[in-house]
Amino acid sequence: RNRDAVARRLGFDAVARVRQVHGNGVVRLDRAVEPWPEADALWTDRPGVLLSVAAADCAPILVVDPASGRIGAAHAGWQGTRLRVAQALVRALVGAGSRASALVASIGPSIGPCCYTIDAARADLVRASGQSAYLHPGPDGAIVFDLWSANVAQLQDLGVESIELSRICTRSGGHDLWSYRGRDADGRYGTHLGFIGRDAGAA
Repeated sequence: RNRDAVARRLGFDAVARVRQVHGNGVVRLDRAVEPWPEADALWTDRPGVLLSVAAADCAPILVVDPASGRIGAAHAGWQGTRLRVAQALVRALVGAGSRASALVASIGPSIGPCCYTIDAARADLVRASGQSAYLHPGPDGAIVFDLWSANVAQLQDLGVESIELSRICTRSGGHDLWSYRGRDADGRYGTHLGFIGRDAGAA
């Protein structure tokens, strides 16, 4: 309901979304569909379509090609980052005709390297993906996984030059932000929504 309320407020009829599964699948969605396809990134080149991803510590990544009007959104937690979902989205846009160097990307509020630790088994999977540079020693033997730097590097490695990183940590940024790891004593937490769309009247 929140998505639909935002869509109406922004002048869109509905929201195109996916069933996020912590992978690297990408789908093209030119309208809202049900059931939601399983994927963690989506894109369109149609005006009048509002794309959305949800996150509660994972990184919401929004991408636009100002030249063509193509837009995309991705949801990157530790698994999506390990599987390079940001790069999968960029490759989909490039495959549709965009130039990576022309893309503009924004990485929204998400858990920062100040607060995000993973266990040894997950760290081994990250190392196996070739991203050990973003693992650092943490407190009490834990391992920090820097999702921010990893996703920025993924975008840069494919030639994306314009990248905005919010540097707002959902875990430590204050009570106005939802965090899965910062859920309350009853285990309750909320999610942030990332939206990107083009007005139906856009060229």
